[in-house]
Amino acid sequence: MANVRLDQNGIPKGPVFESTAPLQHRSAVTSVDAADPADASEAVDSAGYQFCRFDITLSGSGLVSLDVQVLFWNSRLSQWFGGGKRQLTETGRHAVLAETRGAVVFLKVIAFSGTSFSLSADYALS
Repeated sequence: MANVRLDQNGIPKGPVFESTAPLQHRSAVTSVDAADPADASEAVDSAGYQFCRFDITLSGSGLVSLDVQVLFWNSRLSQWFGGGKRQLTETGRHAVLAETRGAVVFLKVIAFSGTSFSLSADYALS
């Protein structure tokens, strides 16, 4: 059995979860994304991992709400497909966890209500 840890008595332990160090995904986004990205070059490749956690830092003024959506890349069709959405209603730090199962993903800003905002997002895979 590959990738199975054994305890001191030779009994298999639970699954091993490895995670990556956070890396930058998006920086200083100040407007809603008008369209899906043209390709997957700026996306997160989660191959070999089950989850992608987006760590979002959101600042701005007069924020009422900001909506983000995880997009999934279909390499056969070369198109994005919309996944889960999350609405943020206050500035600060937020985490969005997506079950990606090795997919190529992108965090898209789909709606904003308020005066102005600035969003940055890191990602970590696990």
